[in-house]
Amino acid sequence: MLCKECQHPLRVERRCRQILLLCPQCLREYHIHEVAAELDEAMERELERFPCIIYD
Repeated sequence: MLCKECQHPLRVERRCRQILLLCPQCLREYHIHEVAAELDEAMERELERFPCIIYD
């Protein structure tokens, strides 16, 4: 999945009790609920590794 700002691939960032999508280029953070409808297959497979996703 690509960043909406700079089109760089996003990476999964695990924090204490949160999973975010982070752009390593422009440092924009996306909460899962903000982009849930836009997740591509590769990102969905990556997120399946986490048994529970907590978001604000």
